[in-house]
Amino acid sequence: MGEISETLFLDSVKEPQNFNSAPAPFDLLVLDLFLKLEAVNSENKAPFNSVSDKKTHIIESFIETWRTHFGTNIYLAVRLIFPNRDGRKYHIKDVALTRLVIKLLDLQKGLADYQMIQNWKKSYHQKLRLADDAERRNLGDFALIVSRIMLRRRNAADPVKSSVSVSEVNSVLDDLALKSLLSDQIAILSPFLAKLTIPEVRFFFSIVLKESMLSFFERSFFLSWHPDAYDLFKVCSDIKKIFWALTDPQQRLTPSQLCVQLMYQFVPQLSKKLEISYEALCKKMTVPMAREGKDPKLVATYDSEKIEGHFLIEEKLDGDRMLMHMKNGKFLWHTRRRRDYTLVYGENVHIGSLTKHLPNAFHESVDSIVLDGEMVAWSTERNCLLPFGTLRLAAIQEALKQFDIVDVYEGNNSWPLFIVFDILHLNGRDLTNLPLFYRKDLLKKVVREVPHRLELLQWVKAKDPQDLKANMQKIVSESNEGIMVKSLLLKYRVYSRDSTWIKVKPEYLESFGENLDLVVIGKIGRVKTLYVCGLRDDEQGGTYKLFCAVANGFLNAVYRQIELKLCNFWVDFRKRKPPSDVIQFGTKKPDYWINPANLIVLEIKARLIENTAETPYAAGLTLHNLWCRSVREDKSYDECISLQEYHDLKLRYSKDIFKAQAVNRDRKRDFENLIYVKYDKTKRARPNGKSLLFKNLKILVATDHRKNGDLISADSIRGTILENGGEVWLDLRAENPDVFHVIIIGEVTTPRLSRWIEEGFDIIRPSWLYECTKKQSLVPLEPQFMFHTNSKNLKTNFEQRVDVYGDSYTISAPKKGFLSYLLHLNVDRQLKEAPFQEAMETNSESTGLHRNLFLGSTFFIYQASGPAGTAEYARIRLRIERFGGHVTLDKFVCGFIVVPDTFIHRGDAKNAKLHLLQELASVYNENTRLAYIVLEKFLGASIAAGELADAEAWSIE
Repeated sequence: MGEISETLFLDSVKEPQNFNSAPAPFDLLVLDLFLKLEAVNSENKAPFNSVSDKKTHIIESFIETWRTHFGTNIYLAVRLIFPNRDGRKYHIKDVALTRLVIKLLDLQKGLADYQMIQNWKKSYHQKLRLADDAERRNLGDFALIVSRIMLRRRNAADPVKSSVSVSEVNSVLDDLALKSLLSDQIAILSPFLAKLTIPEVRFFFSIVLKESMLSFFERSFFLSWHPDAYDLFKVCSDIKKIFWALTDPQQRLTPSQLCVQLMYQFVPQLSKKLEISYEALCKKMTVPMAREGKDPKLVATYDSEKIEGHFLIEEKLDGDRMLMHMKNGKFLWHTRRRRDYTLVYGENVHIGSLTKHLPNAFHESVDSIVLDGEMVAWSTERNCLLPFGTLRLAAIQEALKQFDIVDVYEGNNSWPLFIVFDILHLNGRDLTNLPLFYRKDLLKKVVREVPHRLELLQWVKAKDPQDLKANMQKIVSESNEGIMVKSLLLKYRVYSRDSTWIKVKPEYLESFGENLDLVVIGKIGRVKTLYVCGLRDDEQGGTYKLFCAVANGFLNAVYRQIELKLCNFWVDFRKRKPPSDVIQFGTKKPDYWINPANLIVLEIKARLIENTAETPYAAGLTLHNLWCRSVREDKSYDECISLQEYHDLKLRYSKDIFKAQAVNRDRKRDFENLIYVKYDKTKRARPNGKSLLFKNLKILVATDHRKNGDLISADSIRGTILENGGEVWLDLRAENPDVFHVIIIGEVTTPRLSRWIEEGFDIIRPSWLYECTKKQSLVPLEPQFMFHTNSKNLKTNFEQRVDVYGDSYTISAPKKGFLSYLLHLNVDRQLKEAPFQEAMETNSESTGLHRNLFLGSTFFIYQASGPAGTAEYARIRLRIERFGGHVTLDKFVCGFIVVPDTFIHRGDAKNAKLHLLQELASVYNENTRLAYIVLEKFLGASIAAGELADAEAWSIE
C-alpha cells in the first residue's frame, strides 16, 4: 500500500554546481528583475496583451539570463527574490529598525529626515505634514524613504558604482541574522551600505523587511524555472530543496515525488462549503468504488466495513488546523499556513507542552508518520473543549523563546489537545492516494490515544439526508460549530479543495449566509476609513473585481494591524492605475489600491445583497450593512471565495433582509467603530450636519472617557465634536496664535496632560461635552466638569453655580439622573431598586434618529413564569417596538430570541439557552435559518450605539 521508493527523495538532494564560478552581481537582480517588474503598467505593456504577460516575460528572460551566464544553481538569488519565504530572522522590527537606520545614517533629532524615519509607521496625517511633494506618493515605503534620504546625503559628484555580488549580500544577511545588538548590526551594515547604489539600498532594505519582491508573480517564477517547481512547493516549503532538486526543466518529477514529504511543511487539503441540497450531497458522497484493478485487501476492507452506500460525518471543531510529523522520535508541528509550532508543542518526547505526553502514542512498528488534525484546548475545570484562541499561542511561543520555558502549560487548568482525523504518511509510504476508509482503519491501528492529549476524532457512517438532519440537530442543540461531511472513498489532495469534503454549518436568519472571507484591494481615505474588498473572477484569469466596502466592526488595534502590514504597499490611484488583469474597480474608485498578493483577508458578515445593473462595483453586485468580524491571518488570497462561488452561494439565500442597519461588534466601546473624516478640512465645519452646537470652538481631546462603566475612545469623542460643528485639534503648537483659545478635554493624568497643566491650561472633563449635546446648549462650567483648574477667577466663578452640597443651580436633573443621584446618597441601609425603575429608564430612552433601529427584525422574548415575568415581557416588548422592531410569539420564525436579565440574576441563563437550543434543534432541517439567542443587554448595546450590535458578542456563554 503506497509508494516508498521516491517519497523521501528530498533528503538526498545535493547542491548543484554552476559552470561559471564567478559571483553573480546583485544589480542583475535589481536592474533586470525588480525595477523592470515595478515599471510595468497598462500604458507600457506593449507588445504583450496584458501586464501579467509582460511581467511573466521579464521573469522568464531573467531566468534565461541566469542559466546562460551562470548555470543551474539559482538558490542564492532565490533567497533574495523570495525574502518572505527565506528562513532567516533579522531581529529588526518597528522601534529597533528605526533606531538602527537613524544610527546608520547619523540623523540628528529634530531634522525632517529624522522625523520621517521615526514616524514611518505612524498615522498618515503625521507623515503627510513632514513629507515634501516627491515623498508623498510612497509615504509608507520604508525602503524607499531610506534610499531617498541616502541619495540626498551622498556626494552627487562621486556616485557609487555597483560592486556587490549576490553572495556578498547573502553573507551580510547571514551575519545580520546572528546579531541582535544594535552595535553589532551597525558594524555589519555601515560599511556594506556604503558600497551599495541607491536602487540597491532600497531593495536591500525591502529584503531585510522580508517583503514579497514578486508579489502576485511568485508562481510565475516557480513555473518559469521548472514546470514542477510550484507543485513541489505545495508539499515542501523549503525553497533550498526545491531549487536544488529541480535544475533541468526537461526532467519531470513523478507523482510519488509530488506527494506529502516527511518533515517538510505543506498546505493540507481544505473543505468546501455546502452549495447543494442534502439529497444531492448524499448522492455525490455515496458513489460506489470501482473494484477493477484495486488491491484485494482494499476491496476486502471495503466489503467487511460495509462502506458502499455510506459516507462519513465528523464534528467540525473550533481549533487550529495542525499537521504533525514524526520521524524516529523527532517531531515537527506546523499550521495549514506552514507556520512552525514545534517550539510550542515539542520536538521530542523529553520536552515540549505536548510531545512529552506522547512516548507511547504510536504502535511499536511506527518509525515515521504524518497526521492531520485540529489542535484545541482542553479544560480540566469545565471538562470540555475550549476555543483554541484562549491559549494565545503567539504569546506562548514568545515566552518559550525569551525565557526558555519547557512547558508553559504546566500547572494550568487547560492545555493543548491534538485531535487527529487523518493519516497521510507511514514508515516512508505515502497514503494520500488511498481511500479515506482505509486511512481511517489504519489510523486506529497505529495511533494509541492519550486521553486529553492526543485523541482520534470520532466519526459516524451516514447514508441519507435524514442522517445529515439528525447530526445537524445535535450540533444545534449543543451550540457547536457544524459538521464535516466526507466521502469514504476520498483521496487526500494537498493544497486543494474537493467537493467530496464539505463543511455544513447552521445558518442564521439575521445574516446573509456564512461569513465571507474577502481580500482587501483598496481603501478610501487616508486615516481610519473604508477598506474595499474584491472577489476573484476565475473566468477572467483570476482578476479581482471590486465587491464591497466595509467600515464597521474595526477596533483601533485592528486598524493598526492592517496598516502596519500594508503601509508599504498602498498605491495612489490618481498617480497609477492598477493593471486591469489584476484588479478592476468599476465606476467606484478608491483613493489607494493594493495588489491582492500583499495579503490581508477580512472575515465579513452582511445583512443585505444588492444586485442591479447600475451598481458602481465591478463585480456587478455588492453587500450592504456589513461589518468585519476579524482579520484572517490563517487564510491566503487564493483561499477566499471567488465571484463564481459567490453567485452560487447567493442563490441559496434568495430572501434578502432589507434593513438599513450597521453593526457594532464591540460590546465595551460605544461608537468605537464609527469612521470620521477628521483631517478633511472641507468637511470639518459640519461633517454630518447634526448641529452647530460647538461652532467656533477649538477642542483638543487628550484622553478616553468612562461613561457608566463603558469606555468611550478619544476618537469617538472627537466624532461627537465634529458632528456638532466643532473644530478638532490634535496638538498644541506655540506658533499658532489660536493655541490659547483651545479647550482641552481629558480626565486621565498622562505625560502630555501633565505638561499642559504645568503650562497653565485648564482641563475640562469629557462629561461636559456630553451634557452639552444632551441639552443641545453650552452648559455653564461647574466643579463636576473640571479635571484641573489653574485660573482662580474661573474656579470662583463656577463654584458660585452650585450649593454647599455641590448640586447645580442651573442644571436640573432628569428622571434618570435623579434616580442615579438618589441611589448614591449615603444611607443606613442598601437601597432596593424599585420595580418601576427599569421601566422608567427604558421609557426615558430617546428614539431620536434611531426610531427604526430594529425595523425589519423579528424578536421572540423568552418569558419567565409568574406576574413578574409577564411584567418583564411587557417592558422588553415595549422597548423593542419603540425602536421599530416586531415581537412574535413563534420562536421558530424570528431572528433574535431575547433572554431577559431575570434569568441572569437567578443564574438560569444557561439552562434557558439549553432549553431553547433543544427546541430549535427539534425542528431543524435543511432549509432552517436559526435565530440568535441573545441577552437582553443586546438591546441596550444596540440602542446606545445607534446600530444593531453583533449578536454573537451578546450570546450566553
